[in-house]
Amino acid sequence: MDRFKEILVAASPGHLEPLTLRTAVNLADANDAHLTVLDVVAPMPRWRRKMHVEGRTIDVEAALLRDREERLRHMVENTRGGEETDVIVTVGEPFLEVIRHVLARGHDLVMLGEPEVDRAALPQPSSGVMHVLRKCPTPVWVMHPSLARELRILALVDPDPSDPVRDGLNDLVLELATSMARCNDGELHLGHAWTLEGEATLRTSPYVGLPGEIVDVMVGDTEVVHRDQLNALAERHHLGELDASVHMVSGEPGVVLPRLAEHLDAGLIVMGTVGRTGLRGLIMGNTAETILRSVRCSVLAVKPEGFATPVKPRHRSP
Repeated sequence: MDRFKEILVAASPGHLEPLTLRTAVNLADANDAHLTVLDVVAPMPRWRRKMHVEGRTIDVEAALLRDREERLRHMVENTRGGEETDVIVTVGEPFLEVIRHVLARGHDLVMLGEPEVDRAALPQPSSGVMHVLRKCPTPVWVMHPSLARELRILALVDPDPSDPVRDGLNDLVLELATSMARCNDGELHLGHAWTLEGEATLRTSPYVGLPGEIVDVMVGDTEVVHRDQLNALAERHHLGELDASVHMVSGEPGVVLPRLAEHLDAGLIVMGTVGRTGLRGLIMGNTAETILRSVRCSVLAVKPEGFATPVKPRHRSP
């Protein structure tokens, strides 16, 4: 997989998940990519940044930033050796600074490590992680280190030949998923959820008046269309060569797709995140958010080509 050439690893303040760093290093080495580690901390109150003690002025904020930078640099050197890696510690709102670094430096992948969670609990992405997922224009890989398993990849798609933006996003999802499976000798699964829109109403409403057997035929016809579209997408990406398994499940995507991921014991989900292209750059699809909050595995989230982030680059003084 040589798509990623500028990888940004975003540490939570003062902490970097070891597995996230190791994965980033391995990916950077495999792609001959440049790696940057970024730590963003909240600004201190102005009156606490510098203190005057016994005739000395102590820059407290600068000292703390220097300590964080050296600790991260030491961790990176122990993981990657002498390979060139940028380590940056800055002050600001973390999600804004991450996206501004992406815009300023042309990063093509952001990797975030979430803290460990109890095995029985669902990891809930922090508000900062959700902001990055919603607004970052590049793919975002959210890792859950304590839940890492052997690489079993589940690519979630929603084929619709009548919608070129959505179908282009499906292609991007499968590009990444198949490439990762090939490079890491991973097991690849393709997942898609389908429903007959309004089936419950069609079956029960006294104002519609459709016999149940007619609705049954409509459900069957809908399933055939979805299966044909899914098979065409799988063939276009030569999934047979990877011995990939195709799963088409019936039900609301936000409910049945997390269940599929758990059933497969997936280690990584690759999925698209923008559901309403008319508001691109402003929201993430409700289904995508529901899935992100309902799975225990890592997630690589991508957006369609041309996605425009609402975050503005930092204006530099002339």
